[in-house]
Amino acid sequence: MNQDKSLWEQGIAVIGMSVKFPGAGNPEAYWNLLSRGVHAVRMFSDEELREAGIPENVFNHPQYVKAKGVLEDPELFDAEFFGMSPRETELTDPQQRLFLECGYEALEDAAYVPDTYAGRIGVFGGCTISTYMLSQIAKQGPHSNLEELTALMLGNDKDFLTSRLSYKLNLRGPGMTVQTACSTSLVAVHMACQSLMSGESDIALAGGSSVTFPNHAGYRYQQGLIFSPDGVCRAFDHKAQGTVFGNGVGVVVLKRLEKAAEDGDFVYAVIRGSAVNNDGGLKAGFTAPSPEGQAEVIADAIAAAGVHPDTISYVEAHGTGTAVGDPIEVVGLTMAYRQWTDRSGFCAIGSVKTNIGHLDCAAGVAGLIKTVLALRHRQIPPSLHFHEQNPQIDFVNSPFFVNTKLTDWKVESYPRRAGVSSFGIGATNAHVVLEEAPNREEVAYVRPWHALLLSAKTETALEAACERMSAYLSENPLTPLEEIAYTTQVGRKAYPLRRAVVCQNAEEAGRLLSRRTEGGTVRHSDEFPAMAWIFMPWREDRLPGLLELCRTEPVFRRELQEALARAEAVSGLALNALTSVLCSDDTHYTQMPQLTSRMRVVLSVAASYSLAAVFGQLGLQPALVGGEKEGGYAAACIAGLYSIEDAFRLAIARAIFEEGGEEEAYTRTVGDIFHAAARIPYLNGDQDDFRSDPDQPSAERWLHNAHRAALQDSHMRLVSIGAPLGDESEGTLSCFDAYSWTDTLADLWEGGADLDWQARTSLEKRRRVPLPTYPFERRRYVIRGPEGHNVDWEAERKAAVHETQVEPADSGQFEDGNPRRTLERNLILFYQEVLGQPSIDIHVPLYQLGADSLSKMQVISRIQETYPILLNVERMYGAQTIAELADSIELSFIELLEQDNLIRG
Repeated sequence: MNQDKSLWEQGIAVIGMSVKFPGAGNPEAYWNLLSRGVHAVRMFSDEELREAGIPENVFNHPQYVKAKGVLEDPELFDAEFFGMSPRETELTDPQQRLFLECGYEALEDAAYVPDTYAGRIGVFGGCTISTYMLSQIAKQGPHSNLEELTALMLGNDKDFLTSRLSYKLNLRGPGMTVQTACSTSLVAVHMACQSLMSGESDIALAGGSSVTFPNHAGYRYQQGLIFSPDGVCRAFDHKAQGTVFGNGVGVVVLKRLEKAAEDGDFVYAVIRGSAVNNDGGLKAGFTAPSPEGQAEVIADAIAAAGVHPDTISYVEAHGTGTAVGDPIEVVGLTMAYRQWTDRSGFCAIGSVKTNIGHLDCAAGVAGLIKTVLALRHRQIPPSLHFHEQNPQIDFVNSPFFVNTKLTDWKVESYPRRAGVSSFGIGATNAHVVLEEAPNREEVAYVRPWHALLLSAKTETALEAACERMSAYLSENPLTPLEEIAYTTQVGRKAYPLRRAVVCQNAEEAGRLLSRRTEGGTVRHSDEFPAMAWIFMPWREDRLPGLLELCRTEPVFRRELQEALARAEAVSGLALNALTSVLCSDDTHYTQMPQLTSRMRVVLSVAASYSLAAVFGQLGLQPALVGGEKEGGYAAACIAGLYSIEDAFRLAIARAIFEEGGEEEAYTRTVGDIFHAAARIPYLNGDQDDFRSDPDQPSAERWLHNAHRAALQDSHMRLVSIGAPLGDESEGTLSCFDAYSWTDTLADLWEGGADLDWQARTSLEKRRRVPLPTYPFERRRYVIRGPEGHNVDWEAERKAAVHETQVEPADSGQFEDGNPRRTLERNLILFYQEVLGQPSIDIHVPLYQLGADSLSKMQVISRIQETYPILLNVERMYGAQTIAELADSIELSFIELLEQDNLIRG
């Protein structure tokens, strides 16, 4: 395949995706379904329809078609993960919930964490009318309270689809809901591309969601309409009589191609050009298509892509399988292509609707993702149910033919390219031109040890994540482990429960991950252990490890090179040969030059200082520092007592003193150096003792100080740099070679440290890869009508209030019985009603319960109804827990009583 390298500077990269389609819950399953030619539309039994609430006289009608492309259990959702209360979840349309899940999964697939991404992430998408809401409003009845209907609207109105995703995932780019009927999600892709090209977004999510209820339900066939009489879509076939609808959700993550290449993103495919238009009024009717309008949008997209139609070898058509629509679509395609080419029969055509049905607002993205996967796998999947062409379609004199079997996608001197069409009722048309991803450049991987990081919000989810990763490693043995590790480090959000494994290869990683997790490590943001850094001398036996660190950690090598240059400037030592060996990629320990005692201490100080500098760049700082021999000088420099140049002067003077006993010269060097106040506590002793005493405190003394500090603070971790501290320091972390360095970073992260892993690889070309996404722990949430538990809670609340309600100005109301407990009980009941939480702790932050501004105002409304006195609404709204809310109400009572007493006095 010949690819123009200049094309790296054009187009939009597809860097992530997520799908929930009939028969496929992820992109891998979707490709498996497509490549095997599976018809995923369900044919329902009478019992299934009866259980779904379809009346027998309806499904027994001779024209009732018992078919639909369905999602399994669309009501399942991980509400706690997204910080939603049970009641909010129940009132939110499943198609909006699933769009939220797909958006999160797509970003994980692209390996980006919104909280740490510096750019703006936009969202473009649309959904079908909420049949979930429509069916439930009838159940609620005309007397439902206004606040419940308001919450129902917020959870179901199309307007809030993308803004809900932006809010829950902390996305700060534009959030735009797009609605153009069947072409919605492909129009959303076009708008996302425009936002990226204009610089309005740096990353953009685009897609659509269509989940209708009842889930298990068919339709009544009527001749002349779009529905198929037998639940089968036969696109372009002579027996084509319509389509069958289905449920589905799909989201893609997009980024400018040149930026994706620069950032090391995994590119599934490239969007070279796109276009949208409308047929206008020159057609038979509002719902009728126009070949001229379709031809124009296709030609515009090809022109925008800057490619020749002869190089486009597949088109994913709208392909609804209608007797009128299919011929018009082929005419429109042919009109567009004939502007540039006279060739015939060279471009395959197909429709995913023959596999999974027509997904309405998600139809366009379903076709797009199908084509992206085909480009990635270099195969064209079959379009189903085609046996003989529709006699109204002239394929012979067109560039197109229907592809009916899985075919290797062969090309000549140009990249594989494809088009994707989506046309909406009302004739808003969209077309996208895709191209296979450019070849990725080979990247050198030098690290012998890798830290794979996994985290979750619950122990069961963490164990599931480990199982998923272990299975992935087994199924993808050719994916470089360093890419996998890098992706887990920079492309996944770190949750409280964490597990890290340090390994050399995928087999070892899988074995370590398959071991049952023992609970993980719980992190609380204010409980990450403080660290004491202990700097040990880099002795002769540790130099191979130092050389290994230089070869495998470019940031450390850069810092060491700079430190040695500063040492040479103040010492007069010739360090060029040493620096050359340390900073070369292909040297070995045996090539190290002969080191004098002065060179050894300089190298030791420089190595300790440089590794500490890398720690700092990763976001880590010590609470205490100390060191043995020349390690003490590095520690004093880190503590802020003096500069690194002065540390080198002192270390060299010390080495000369030990060699020749010139105490006077050493003392003079110490006296000439200005000592500042320590910014970080220094374990070796105070600066006056250190400056006046040529003998540093013994190893036993400062090590004792370090252990004493750790014992006094149970959250103190000891980290030794240069060498391990020995058997008596069990549990101490060490950094002196590639393994110990990687293991220390992994251990600190697992213990709760938020490391800037990107800083570690800032001098390298590293690449993200698609990995297993978060294992959501889904539960069923369905809206409950007036007969549900809300009625019980309301009755219980009213009974409790009736037992204790008194006049607000009665000074004895907080003296009789236990009014505080009654107040708290009422507040718990209010929040149970609003949030649907069966059990609530009055000290748990309300946001953790899923409370938002709307639910807070709903509770305040109940409080005002129950306690008809003047309450401070602003103060109540600011309460963070139920206990604080009770305090606020009590304070209002006290203020009222004081005012009443003042008036009476």
